Amino acid sequence: LLHINPLVDRREMQTSSHSSTSNHKIHTWQAFRNHWILWKFCGILPPKRDSRWLKPYLVYGIILNVTTALLFPLTLIVDLIFSQNLTELCENLYVTITAVICGLKFVNVFTVRHKLLEVRWILERLDVRANSPQQRQELQRGIDTTRKWFMAFLRFYTCAVITSQLVVYLSKERVLMYPSWFPWDWKASKRNFLFAHCYQVYAVSVCTVENLGSDTYPQAYIVVLIAHIRALALRIKSLGESTAAAASKSRQLSNDELYQELVNCVRDHQIVHELFLTIQECISKTCLAQFVATGLAQCTIGVYVIYVGSDFSRLLNSFMFFGAITIEILILCYFGDLYCRANDFLIDAIYECNWIERDERFKKALLLLLQRSQQTDCIRAGNLIPVRLPTFVKIMKTAYSAFTVLNEVN
Repeated sequence: LLHINPLVDRREMQTSSHSSTSNHKIHTWQAFRNHWILWKFCGILPPKRDSRWLKPYLVYGIILNVTTALLFPLTLIVDLIFSQNLTELCENLYVTITAVICGLKFVNVFTVRHKLLEVRWILERLDVRANSPQQRQELQRGIDTTRKWFMAFLRFYTCAVITSQLVVYLSKERVLMYPSWFPWDWKASKRNFLFAHCYQVYAVSVCTVENLGSDTYPQAYIVVLIAHIRALALRIKSLGESTAAAASKSRQLSNDELYQELVNCVRDHQIVHELFLTIQECISKTCLAQFVATGLAQCTIGVYVIYVGSDFSRLLNSFMFFGAITIEILILCYFGDLYCRANDFLIDAIYECNWIERDERFKKALLLLLQRSQQTDCIRAGNLIPVRLPTFVKIMKTAYSAFTVLNEVN
């Protein structure tokens, strides 16, 4: 029980699926379907080596990411260097910070994509253990929650892109969506302006798609992890159900069968812990980058809004931008808190298990499970900062402090 490898092969998973008490199957991997579609579009999920589409896809991925994730932040950084006052600096800084951090987060997704794929086999091993309607309902709720928040962020990001277009269309003179440097004078002619504007529309759209995947996959994986913890808690709790019907059913199980089911729960708890470690490794850097980007962008947006508040289109875009980056970490910290509560729910289920009437070996196995579950785990950004709601409050306070400093400097 102390050393269990969660990466079981497919043969073991097929054997376990035949032992399920229900023909209804649930696949929690479907919760990440939208993310992998996005990442395939972004060029980081190539086909198999023997596919004839491998080379064209690699060329497509390189061109797409060089022209957006590399060149677009570069145009912003160069323009940032040429800023002549604090107002121009803040006008460009929050976009530059977000674009650079977006690129770094996307690079992190590229480096950990194989780890993210490994999660699939762990989830399939756990999915077949859901042997009651309540457990399957808990897992389905996790899938629905990830899809709901993905669509919510998709709508929010779409609104942010649309409002950035209003800056161009409502302006009486030629202006770009975001201040950028180009090797040609985009103000000299309408053609030069259209080249610069079309490039920004293309780059911002692609970067928004990449950022959508990078910003939503951490909470998606956390939500699915929570769903499996709660499903496991329901399995443990069912061993000691107190209703008359459940008690009648429990008496039909021998002590050996109850003990074996508890042993399976202990093994699955170890698999869930390995799942947590894998997810922690994959999202740690992304969460840290998001915290840093949000704090810096919030304070610069605040200073920018004070000095450019008369421009309605830019003001609207700034508010949309501020709301998007704030909601990103708010939802992330909220689900980080829910993960801690799910562990408490598991501990409560262990205590509610009818362990008093069981034999000695059942009690020892239950005690082992209780000791393991009481080891406090917390999602951490950069393996240091806890991803919880108090952290969100600290980030907001830090951003406000930086805002007051910038305001005084100006």
